[in-house]
Amino acid sequence: MTRFSSIALVVGSALAVTLSACGETSPTSPGQNQAFHWWASTPIPTPGPGGPSTPSAQPTASAAAVGQGQASGLGSPAEKVSATAALKFDPTATSAKAGDVIQWTNTGSVPHNVTFDDPTLTSGTLNQNDTWQVKITVPGTYKYHCTFHPGMDGQLTVAP
Repeated sequence: MTRFSSIALVVGSALAVTLSACGETSPTSPGQNQAFHWWASTPIPTPGPGGPSTPSAQPTASAAAVGQGQASGLGSPAEKVSATAALKFDPTATSAKAGDVIQWTNTGSVPHNVTFDDPTLTSGTLNQNDTWQVKITVPGTYKYHCTFHPGMDGQLTVAP
């Protein structure tokens, strides 16, 4: 009975952690059916004095904003990326100019998200047909992925 209790405790704990990781979604405004989270409009950091200065530099968590992301409202997208049912970003590599809007759309039937290597910039959960936009103003190469699906990775190169 002790072994069963231990297994039940482990399984119950894992279930509690899994369920607590599932976020709730709420409409961005009345009548909309998009996922929106409080962190979706949090700006991402930028390199400060003495920080990285090469175009491929990754942002650091202690730096100031290089851009912002939110469910919508940043403008007309210059580039579009799909999060697909095949568990891939299409295209996997995207290029844009500093200040351009890039938009991700979940075209699949399973939830996805867009999480940059800098964790302060994330879309939250995108359900089917949900969109999320980002506008990065500092040139560089920014890697992102879907945390729900290992191997679902992409890259955004921002030119001056």
